Amino acid sequence: MEGEGNDCAFMGEDSHPGAPLHGNSSILSSTFFLDHVGEVSLVFNSDGLFWEPINSPNASAMVEGEVDGDCGCYSNGNKRKHSLRKGILQLSALEMKRPDGSICFGIKSRSKAASEIKLSDIYAVELSHHGPIHITNLPHATEHLLFGNDIKLYRFIVHGFIRSKNQLSQWIPTTYTFGHKDFRVCEMWVNKLNAFLDRDVGRPRNLLVFVNPKSGKRNGCKTWEAVGPIFSRAKVETKVILTKRAGQALDVMSSMTNKELNNYDGVVAVGGDGFFNEILNGFLSPRFKAPNPPTPSDFVHPADDNGDSSVLKENERAQEIPEQCEDKIPFISSEDQSAAKASYNISGETDDEFHILNQRFRIGIIPAGSTDAIVMCTTGTRDAVTSALHIVLGKRVRLDIAQIVRWKATPRSEIQPYMRYTASFAGYGFYGDVITESENYRWMGPKRYDYAGTMVFLKHRSYEAEIAYLDVGSDEPNLTSKRRHEDNMSELNTQKSERRVCCVDCKICNENSDPTSTGISSLTPHLYSEGGKWKKSKGRFLSVGAALISCRNDKAPDGLVVDAHLSDGFLHLILIRECPHASYLRHLIQLTKSGGSPLNFQFVEHHKTPTFTFTSMGKESVWNLDGEIFEAHQLSAQVFRGLVCLFASGPQV
Repeated sequence: MEGEGNDCAFMGEDSHPGAPLHGNSSILSSTFFLDHVGEVSLVFNSDGLFWEPINSPNASAMVEGEVDGDCGCYSNGNKRKHSLRKGILQLSALEMKRPDGSICFGIKSRSKAASEIKLSDIYAVELSHHGPIHITNLPHATEHLLFGNDIKLYRFIVHGFIRSKNQLSQWIPTTYTFGHKDFRVCEMWVNKLNAFLDRDVGRPRNLLVFVNPKSGKRNGCKTWEAVGPIFSRAKVETKVILTKRAGQALDVMSSMTNKELNNYDGVVAVGGDGFFNEILNGFLSPRFKAPNPPTPSDFVHPADDNGDSSVLKENERAQEIPEQCEDKIPFISSEDQSAAKASYNISGETDDEFHILNQRFRIGIIPAGSTDAIVMCTTGTRDAVTSALHIVLGKRVRLDIAQIVRWKATPRSEIQPYMRYTASFAGYGFYGDVITESENYRWMGPKRYDYAGTMVFLKHRSYEAEIAYLDVGSDEPNLTSKRRHEDNMSELNTQKSERRVCCVDCKICNENSDPTSTGISSLTPHLYSEGGKWKKSKGRFLSVGAALISCRNDKAPDGLVVDAHLSDGFLHLILIRECPHASYLRHLIQLTKSGGSPLNFQFVEHHKTPTFTFTSMGKESVWNLDGEIFEAHQLSAQVFRGLVCLFASGPQV
């Protein structure tokens, strides 16, 4: 750009305007005033923005060029200019040399180290009206003499985030306001930055948002109002649906045609884990068809006769599905599989294809529930603003999903398969009793779970059941089964040291993961591993839990299983056998401790498996499925590795 007073320069690989701020070739470079800093040299390259304060001796030149130049914003005539120059001369007598050779006016100024913000951390850039820029890298006397408290310039604002010093996973919005005397320079920088941001295809442009006003403390609407401006500023269009009844989000998602769903880059749930589970089931149930979970040969259900599920004998290894059979499983439609299309097109319509495993469509969660365990495990914090920033920045992480097939609701009911999906946890016994009891105290809000938990604990009920699970000899040893001596502190310390916690760019979740693969074996890789055998556990249990993720929450900082991963294809089967009241209390206390060992008890079984079956021997059988009541006398379950993609990046540890 040419023109009087325009000091902005396009820069290529051979451009060297002084010492470079970053190794990559620069796209733009200019001198700006950064609000609450002062005059800076600003460079824009493919990595982001980099700036460095300009030394204070330039103040005199600033008066000549910037203050009394073409902009004309700060000059009040020759008398004012004479006073400014006189002030500079007077202050120059106070100059002192620092040890590093830089000059300051008798005070400590900012460090010369360059500051920066990465493009991946910028969610919006916008022009601002002509207004004040506050200067802080000059002595107070100089600042007041030159400009009063502020100077007025044309401005543009860069919106990004910084990580909290106290909690790395929490993202705090921040803004950087740059000022320049030439409006055209600001406009050019904004256009150039936005052009680069628009190239990031991973960032959403159109989202469907469901808000549950009754989640948690009934603050779903307030939560959305608080984070809504972030989406507007990032130019993300949102269609907001305020739910009025339970199951409405499920109905809307399941009734949408694939063509309608393809208009969105994702769906966002403003609510708790149960609300997310509702949307998840509405998304998957009509579009994702899979064989029923494999079962041992003595697990009887109608599918044994029609081949809908894999029935394996006890101690028999799971066999890999032949390639010709795999092609018939409609996980993802393809152009040459017209028969498969009809199997997951809604209402049999010849809709546009919708790829379940695509990288574009993601599900986001903005926490407004009672526990928000899924958000805690996928972002590392229960913070609505952090979740909103993950969404608008287009962060991506894959999440395991468990398919739960109920064969019988009660002992006397007919065998009738009913399928649900869960993303975090399925629990029986204590967990099912708590969720059932809490329904009587919904007026208490989230506190009802504490009260219901206390009541259920005092009753100390146990249930007779039989659980079968596929032991595939996972790479990570079952630490709990090998260490039963909780009084041996050295062994406990060894156990903690071997924990491999899921985090950003987790190696375990990314190991042997192929997001482009569409076959059944890629989603259930551990079912076909060498040496897989069925094993059983039968008896009386206080609880049976199946955790896909660690299930961290405010009450359990490490969750049920601290080293559970988001996308490794396993669930953690936790069986709490009947034990004395005091022993069970010790187990629960360990859950509430950071660094505790809740699984290191003799009455606790911990099995890492891709599939399991459950049969109740009693009259009652209620499960807690992601915070929702699920009555099931007999069920089977299997894990699909990385089946859905979330707007998240994993916890920062």
